[in-house]
Amino acid sequence: MHTHYKKIMIIGGVAALAVVAGTLFFTYLSRFDTPAVVRMRTILRLPAMRVDGERVRMDTIERNTASIKQFYEIQDFASMGIRIDFSTEDGQKRLKMQERQMLNKIVEDIAIAHLARDWGITLRSDVVSAAVDRPMEEMGTREQVIEKLHTLYGWTLADFEDKVVRPQLLRDKVMERYDAENTVTQDMHDTMRRAKKELDDGRSFDDVARKYSEGSTAEEGGIMGWFSGEQIQDEIGKKVFTMAKGEYTDIIETPLGLHIVRVNDTATEEDYSLVHVSQIVVKKKSFGTFLEEYLRTLSVRLYMPGYAWDTDAAAIVFTEPEMQAFEEKAYNDAAQMTRNLLQGISHEADADASQAKQKEE
Repeated sequence: MHTHYKKIMIIGGVAALAVVAGTLFFTYLSRFDTPAVVRMRTILRLPAMRVDGERVRMDTIERNTASIKQFYEIQDFASMGIRIDFSTEDGQKRLKMQERQMLNKIVEDIAIAHLARDWGITLRSDVVSAAVDRPMEEMGTREQVIEKLHTLYGWTLADFEDKVVRPQLLRDKVMERYDAENTVTQDMHDTMRRAKKELDDGRSFDDVARKYSEGSTAEEGGIMGWFSGEQIQDEIGKKVFTMAKGEYTDIIETPLGLHIVRVNDTATEEDYSLVHVSQIVVKKKSFGTFLEEYLRTLSVRLYMPGYAWDTDAAAIVFTEPEMQAFEEKAYNDAAQMTRNLLQGISHEADADASQAKQKEE
């Protein structure tokens, strides 16, 4: 009898080891999702990655991916000419793209939490509760919000607080602290004074912008285009809408940095004014740039197949060439659509400004 029980124990142990080995294989070597494998991952609490020693479990990633899938599948994109179908080969790749973005968001949230800890930043429970309750005021009753969260994402209110509210509140407080300490430097002032002197000495605005500006339009001589009052920062708008064609401002400080703005042209469209402007800008280091630099200092280890941490990019990337090529094409297609849209808007704005000038003349 003792031998019989011993055999049963050995067989049971071998079977358990086989299940664990199979789960590990289908998790880390060949991502294979079936209800049984997913269940075993949850039981074993298998890690998907570690961020500075903080473990993120595989079942957490899978629940988040399921929420993303549910959100997109329940939406009606027919009016936009888009059909979401994650059952196709391309659909599965698009879901992987969404999963990669979600993984990077988790890394970023952990980084923000670490910064908050290091800087002594905390969240009061009443502030979090108020932020959770805000959708009730905007969207209806508590029951309606709970139902909507469940329908769209499969979430509870606790999920909403944990995945959205707390990370966003913490990010806001960390960013506020950073912005308060991220002042304009003496070097920035010196650079702009040199630029201003060259303008005052008669050098063309285009040339000075190409030489000194850190804006994306520097190569085009700082040309920004047409703007209405609602489209331009208050600090700059207060100046340029009182200026004549050909005039440029003194050095202006905004949350982005230091600016010198030139009015290239003005127009009136119905009951609002338009200005065509160029700028020279020397930028403060943005919070986004600071956070990217901080992310590069983190130790991030990926255990999920198909992903790796790229320190230079400060992001999780695909390791499979097929997924890399698919993602690049998807982004290029989206960028081209955006360029076409912006080009159409720009042409409309130019046409409106031209018609306004013709009316004035």
